This record gives sequence, structure tokens and C-alpha cells, in this order.
Amino acid sequence: MQIIIPIVLIGFGLVAIFYLRTKTQNSTTEIKFMQTKKISELKDMFDQMDANGLGNDYREFVELKGNIVSDNLVETPFSNRKVAYCESELAQVTESREQYRDNNGNMQTRVTKQENTISNEKTSQEISIKDGSSEEAVVVEINATGCDLDIPKTFDRFEPKNNLSNYRYFNSFVWNRYGAETLGFKMTESTIDANQSLYIIGEAFRVGNVIHVGKPQDSKKPFIVTTKSEEDLINSSNRKSMMYLVGGIVAILVGIVMLINLI
Repeated sequence: MQIIIPIVLIGFGLVAIFYLRTKTQNSTTEIKFMQTKKISELKDMFDQMDANGLGNDYREFVELKGNIVSDNLVETPFSNRKVAYCESELAQVTESREQYRDNNGNMQTRVTKQENTISNEKTSQEISIKDGSSEEAVVVEINATGCDLDIPKTFDRFEPKNNLSNYRYFNSFVWNRYGAETLGFKMTESTIDANQSLYIIGEAFRVGNVIHVGKPQDSKKPFIVTTKSEEDLINSSNRKSMMYLVGGIVAILVGIVMLINLI
């Protein structure tokens, strides 16, 4: 049974080095060598495909940069800000106490804190971008399966239960106690602001007369939507690749040492 742990460590190390790191490096290479496509150029390409009778079937893997355009902003649930897009999470923080005897026979109290996720929500409305090269707006399928969404956490707060009256969200809110004392709630929001600049890599296609960008049909190609700049994204990917390499090597070495000690 003891031999399983070192084997798992070695296996994890190999996966980190040869799969996760390689996948991250391929994505970084894709970002580095892609040329940014202007929306006007994309529109002209679809118009040309229309002339050839292929407009609705044409798909192109593209890199886009633009700013959010939205006539219908949404209100965040906790901070009550107007934004173009929001992902929010609410967790109930509880505390339970348990009496037990220690090794010397003395009574002790064990305190356990837990976070129980109550809700995890995303706004459902579409978001679109423009880049100034055209009046055409491109719909970004941000809620589609396979979207690698990288946006900042703009609200992260724990509030004791006695302070909940400060939030409209809790005016008609009822929660379960999970058999433990409720200390309060942890609230987080990740958002995209109105007029926020976005960097996008994905596949452009048309739905009716509207250009969309979403997950490529080729599963090996990424669909990335981020508020980071291209340079920041490349630097972040390089750090992640190095983390997989170092972590993989450490896991393999620890696994080998454990195997040797078992022999």
C-alpha cells in the first residue's frame, strides 16, 4: 500500500512536465505568433465568403483586441456596481464545537470552521466588443463551454451575520444552519467593467448577420477571454509553465526517494 504514494507522485510529475507544461507552452506560442485581426478585416473576409456562397460556413481562428460595448449593464449582487459581466459566489461560514478527551483523559474542545457554497452565479447576457476599425460589434460567447475566462476579482469580503442588513441582497434571504453556528457570509465578485478592454483568442463565425467568436472546433486550439494585455498573458503563461516544470521535477524526485527507502 505504501508504494502507491511514490508512484502517484512520479506520475503527477510526469503529467505536469510532459502534458500540462507542453499544453501551456503551446498556448503561449499561439499567442506570441498570432497577428491581431481588426474587426473591419474580419467583416470584409465574411463579405468575401458571402460572395463565394460560403459566408455561413466560414470559420477563422483569430486574435482580437477591443472594448466592451453594452447598452444593458447588470448590477452586481453584493457591491451593487453596474458592470458588463459578473460572476459571483456566496458562501456561508459556520463554526461547530465538539467535546472530546485527549490522550491524557482530559476534556478538550475542538472548533471546526467550514465554508458552504450557497450560490455561484454568472450573468447570462451577451457581451460584445468593438475596436474602432468598424461599426460592427463582435459577440463574445463568454458563457460558452470551453471559454478560458480570466477576469479580476473585484469584491472579496466576509461579513458577520449581524452586518447583513447593510446589503440589499440579504433583505429577503433565508439560509440553512447546517447544524452549526453561522458566523457570517463570504461574498466574492469577478467582473468586467463597462468599456473594459479585452484580449481574445478564439474562432470567429457568423450567426445570421452577426459575427461571433467562441470555442474553436479544433479542441487543441484555445478560447481565451481576458482583461490582461497580451504581454501580461504571455508572462503569466511563462510563469505557469515554469511552475509545472519545477513542481513536476520535485514530485518525481520525492517519489524516487520514497521508493528507494521502501526497497
